[in-house]
Amino acid sequence: MISWPPYNNVESWLNSMINADCTVQKTSLPPRSLFSAFERAFPGQSPDVLVRAPGRVNLLGGHVDMHDGFVINIGINREIWLAAAYGTLDLIHLHAPDLNATTVIPIKRLDQKVDVVSDPLPRWALYPAGIAWALKRRGLKVQGINGVFQGSLAMQAGLSSSAAVEEAFAVAFQALAGWQTDLRELAMAGQETEREYIGVGSGIQDQFTCLHACQDHVLWLDCRTLDYRQVRLPSTVKAVICDTNTRRELVGSGYTDRTRDAHAAAHTISLVDTTVKRLRDVTPDQLRDFEAALTPNQYRRARHVVTEIARVEQGLCVLERGDIRAFGDLMNQSYHSARRDYGSSSPALDAMWQAATAHPACYGARYSGGGEAGVVIALVAADAVDDFTASTSAHYEHITKITGSLFAAEPSQGAGVYL
Repeated sequence: MISWPPYNNVESWLNSMINADCTVQKTSLPPRSLFSAFERAFPGQSPDVLVRAPGRVNLLGGHVDMHDGFVINIGINREIWLAAAYGTLDLIHLHAPDLNATTVIPIKRLDQKVDVVSDPLPRWALYPAGIAWALKRRGLKVQGINGVFQGSLAMQAGLSSSAAVEEAFAVAFQALAGWQTDLRELAMAGQETEREYIGVGSGIQDQFTCLHACQDHVLWLDCRTLDYRQVRLPSTVKAVICDTNTRRELVGSGYTDRTRDAHAAAHTISLVDTTVKRLRDVTPDQLRDFEAALTPNQYRRARHVVTEIARVEQGLCVLERGDIRAFGDLMNQSYHSARRDYGSSSPALDAMWQAATAHPACYGARYSGGGEAGVVIALVAADAVDDFTASTSAHYEHITKITGSLFAAEPSQGAGVYL
C-alpha cells in the first residue's frame, strides 16, 4: 500500500516522490479534490493505486478505424484520474464527484447491467462496469474495488472521455489483481465495452491512443494490424482544442446510420471482389466503378472513408519530414470530406472551423470524434496561440452567439499507474 500524504499537502508530497526517482508519470498532478473525495467516500481507507488516463484528439483519420483504416492522434493533457483501493470481494463501489453520484455494482451480475439493488446502472457507470465485464470474458481476474474517479475531460465532446474511463479502470483492475497483459489486449477490451456493452459501433483508435500515446509525439495507428509509430510533433506548432460547447450522444444519433451505410458499401463490393473485407481494401477507382450499385448515401459515406485513409497515408509522410503546412492542408480536406460526404458536421462545428481557419497562424483544422457536435482541433503556430484563441473565440461567438472554450493541448503520455 502507498503511504499517502495528508490531504492538504498533496502537491509537495508528489514533488518529493518525483525527486526520489520513483515511478511517477511526470504529467499534470492529480487534483487535490480526488483525495478528499476518496476520504469522504471511503472513510478510514487510503487508495492502493492511482491511475491517470488521457483523452485524445484525432488529427487525421475520421470515421475510418471501424473500417480497418489508419489514424493519426495525440493523447492530451486533459485526463481521467482514478483512486482505487481493494474492496469487498465481489462488489465495485464507485463514486464520481464530478457528477455527485455513487453506485455499487455486483461483479457476478455485470452482464445484467444492474446495481446491487437490481436497479439499471446509470449511464456513467456502464463504462467501468463494461470494462470489468470485458476483462472477465478474457479470463482475467476482476476483484472488488472502492474507486473514485474524476477528470478534466469534457464529456461527449470528441475527446474520448469514455475510453479514458474504460482504460483507467482496466489499468486499475490489472494493478490490483496483479496480472499482466499486452496493452493491445486492454485496448480491445475497451472497444468491446463500447461495441457490445454500451452499443456504439466504434473502432479501436480511442482506447489504443489512450494507452499508447507518447509525450510530445503523434501516434500513427494501423487499425487492422494494430501496428503503430510515434512521430515527434515539431515544437513550433501547437494543437489547439476549440470546443463548440455543443454536445451529442452517439447512441441513437445519425452516427449509427452513417456507419451502417459505409459497411453496406463494403459488403456490396465484397460480393464481387472477395479480397475486400473492409473499405480499407477498396481503392478510389474501384469505388467509382460501384457507384451505380450503391445508394447515394452508401457511396458518399464510403467515398469519405476511402479518401480519408489515403489522406492519413499522405499525412504520415509529411509529418515525418516536418511539413506542417502540408499536414494542415490535409486536415482541411478531411473536414470538407466529412462535412460533404460523411454528413456528420453541424452548424456549430462549421462555425468553429470557419473561425479557426480564418486566423493566419492556423495551418489547418477538422473536427475530432463522431461529429455532430463537440470540438474542432486546429494546428497553430506556437508563437501565435494566444492571439489565435482570442480571435477564434470572438469570431465563433459572433457567428453562433455561443461562447466556446479554447485551449492548447500538449501531446501527453498514455494511461498508466501514476504511483
